This record gives sequence, structure tokens and C-alpha cells, in this order.
Amino acid sequence: MISQMIGVGTSHAKVILIGEHAVVYGQPAIAMPLPNLTVTATLRPAFRGQVLDGNHFHGELNEIGANIEGLRQLILRLLDKFGVPDMTFTLSIETNIPQERGLGASAALATAVTKAFFNYFNTDLSETERTYFTDIEETITHGSPSGLDAATVHATNPVWFVKNKIMQSFDMHLSGTLVIADTGIHGQTIRAISVIKEQLKINFDETYAQIEHLGSLSDEVRLALVNNQPAYLGELFSEAHRTLRSLGVSHPRLDKLVTAAINAGALGAKLTGAGVGGAMFALAKNNNDAITIANALNAAGAQNTWIQPLS
Repeated sequence: MISQMIGVGTSHAKVILIGEHAVVYGQPAIAMPLPNLTVTATLRPAFRGQVLDGNHFHGELNEIGANIEGLRQLILRLLDKFGVPDMTFTLSIETNIPQERGLGASAALATAVTKAFFNYFNTDLSETERTYFTDIEETITHGSPSGLDAATVHATNPVWFVKNKIMQSFDMHLSGTLVIADTGIHGQTIRAISVIKEQLKINFDETYAQIEHLGSLSDEVRLALVNNQPAYLGELFSEAHRTLRSLGVSHPRLDKLVTAAINAGALGAKLTGAGVGGAMFALAKNNNDAITIANALNAAGAQNTWIQPLS
């Protein structure tokens, strides 16, 4: 197998615009790539060892912590794929995607690493193989990945997703800017899912009606994205947040940031991902408004903010 002297792979974050939790119950969801939040993996030959060098970890592959076991297993599979299980290397990871915030950090990392290995060995990477290798990491890290993260961290357009049925990208025609904010609290996926399961046990009819309502909002969001209706889209986002809050998966810090964004002129705002911490986003009319909203979010306690133009 002929290799290059260096292999580089890149990927980006994603944000769930609509459909969190409802997607578990067969309702549609929409995710969108965030190209301003990126991860770059660089694979280089080394005289000895198999070394990982990242923002939050550094060391030999066989001594790395259990918190990135998914990444370790992915690398072992990639080494087997190319028939070089004992190859010595340094794999450097640079990323500005926050971990455990529902922004697709693990899928983006797995995709970038996979691309780096294929690039190093000068081998074409098919979509099927990219998904296969990304899912290795995702399965260990998250248990049972839907494939939505893996698809969106590689996409250039929004992705429409219905569990076990549909996953397709579509063209977006929207003027506006997203402002994403990190609460500083790890998202609680398992706990959030359990909250809704308990709600269904206690009051099935009302809870399921809210889940179906989120599904109907997804249909409206898609139309607003396609038809460039930013004001209406903002209203839909805010309505989705109110519904998710009534389902019990928001958090006081999320609610505080959503309120701060609205007060600063956002067209709408909501949590994104599992909730009970994690991240939120706001829709701004333009980049200038986005800066104002980001400043307001930082003042309201956001750990970090990012601005993503949509056009």
C-alpha cells in the first residue's frame, strides 16, 4: 500500500434545527451543517509509537483513556483496513467543536480521522465506507447512532431525517445568520430521553400530542428554509423551544439564553440537541444583529458563542 507523507481529513459540526426527541418517536427532524465549527485530523509517520495528540488527550493509542475508546477502536479498524496494524504514527487533532453539546463532535472527529487515513494511503473514500467507519466510533460513544450526525457533519446542505425511513439533503434559500451558544453544561441525552418516557407514562395523550406538534413544526421549518421566510422561521423555533420546555427537557440556563437572545433582537431561539444543558441557537436577521445577539448571550452567561452565516 503506497502512502503519502501526510494525510489530512476535515469535517464540521452540525446543529439540529428542529425535531429533537420527537425524532425518537418517528417524527421528522432537520439538521444543518455548521462549517465554521471544524475538526482537522493530520496523520504523520513516526519513528516509534502510535501517538494521539488532541485538545483534550495526548498519549499512546494503547494507553489512551476510556473516554475516547470509540476513537481508539476506529483507529484500530482503519489500521486493519490498510493492513498496517503495527504502523507507527502521530495523529494530531485540532478542533473548536465543544464536546457533549449535541453539535456532532464525535461524528465529526470520526469522519475527519477516517478521511485522514484514506488520504494518507491515497485511497478514494466512498460514502458507504465513510459512514461505516464513522458509525464504529459513534456506536461505542453513543450506543445506537441514527446516522443523522454522520450524514450532517459531511453535508453542505440541511438534512431531512425520519428514523429508519428517510435521510436526504435539500437546498436551503434563507437569508439570515445563526448564533450558537454553549451553556457550559454537558448535554444529558439519556436523562432527557428518560424524562419524556416518564411524561408519556404519566400523561400519554398530552405528551404524545406535543411530540406530534414538534413533527408538524418540522414540516413548517423545512418550507420556511426553502422559501426564505426568516421571520416565520424564528417564530417556529421559539414555539419548538416552548414545547420542548413543557416536555421537561430544557434547563434554566438554556431558558435564560433563549430569553436573552430574543431580548437582543433575535427572530427566534431554541435549545438544540438533547437539552438539559448543552447548546442553543438563535436566528438573526443579519450578521450585525448576530454580533449584538452573541454579545448578549455572552453577557447572559454563555460559555462560548459562534456565528454562522446562512447565505
